Amino acid sequence: MHNISFILIGTILVSLILVSFASVIVASTTVESTSSNWYVSINPSQVTLIVGPTNSSYIVHELKEANTSVYSEIYELTCTKVADALAELAKQGINVYVVLSGNVYGGIPSDEYQCVNLLNSSGVHVKFLYGFTFVHSKVYVIDNSTVILGSINPTYYGMHIDKSVDIAIHNSSIAKVYAGIILRDFKNEGVNSINYPGIVVSPINSYYHISDLLSQQGTLYVAMEELYPSSNLFSKIASHKTVIGVVSDYSEDSEASSQFGLKQLHDMVAKVIVVGNYVYVGSINLDSTSLTENRELGIIIKDPLLASELKHLILQWGGEPHHISLFYKYRDYIIISIVIILILIGITLRRYRKNK
Repeated sequence: MHNISFILIGTILVSLILVSFASVIVASTTVESTSSNWYVSINPSQVTLIVGPTNSSYIVHELKEANTSVYSEIYELTCTKVADALAELAKQGINVYVVLSGNVYGGIPSDEYQCVNLLNSSGVHVKFLYGFTFVHSKVYVIDNSTVILGSINPTYYGMHIDKSVDIAIHNSSIAKVYAGIILRDFKNEGVNSINYPGIVVSPINSYYHISDLLSQQGTLYVAMEELYPSSNLFSKIASHKTVIGVVSDYSEDSEASSQFGLKQLHDMVAKVIVVGNYVYVGSINLDSTSLTENRELGIIIKDPLLASELKHLILQWGGEPHHISLFYKYRDYIIISIVIILILIGITLRRYRKNK
């Protein structure tokens, strides 16, 4: 009996050590990254928030103000106001480049071909880009000084119905980076690396930059059309004590909704993450295809004012605080510890029966 008691005590001690070790590991994942290349600091005066469908028309207004060039990369183009604005610019002698996805879910609509015909006949340089599952970007670079990017599709639903977010960044250094990416995609030259902080490009660095953002401490705010387990980012989300957010009403979003208390909304297409003063806005969803197979463009910036505005927007959309349980937070490590405990108990019982 003494041997059995000794083994059981040893089992308990080993289990406690494993749980403590697991806690240290999990705690270490929430420490802020020492690298700063995953975000860029921007003066709040250089950023304009565009919330669809409230003020989506701002995009058309900015396009019409172009003087020298517009470079755009778009998933789907059926909004006649956007197409007309781009065509009119080209007729005025302004350089206009449009990169479109060669693959569209459900097929390229006939309305898009009509827009493309208008663009081509007006002198716009148009290119369908293949080689990715989808070219899912929604980006415009105006005069190499302003970039508009986010999740607002230039379609009827995108401009008038969908809940979505773009930002206009009035910064020539950042605008030129996106212009370079779009032109290289237009020429099929490929983009292998990004040498500017905060610029998020799928499939190059999106997983790592977004992972760094999710590793920051503080309440996590998220508005995401697709938040799926295939992103392999659920553990990062669970590292936050409190999550506030909304997702689409797709069935694939139900797991994120149930685990993190995210409200499911119809017509939710935004892709926004906020932790503290750090903000991600772009076209990248949190799923495997978006992170590893698509061409997607976004940005992570440090901007207290924008962060505050987006937190308020997510609350306005119905996001409510959800506190992550300790069990879910340490679930994998607890399961491993329980399995080890059961194995050790089994070994102990076997030895006891033999000795008996």
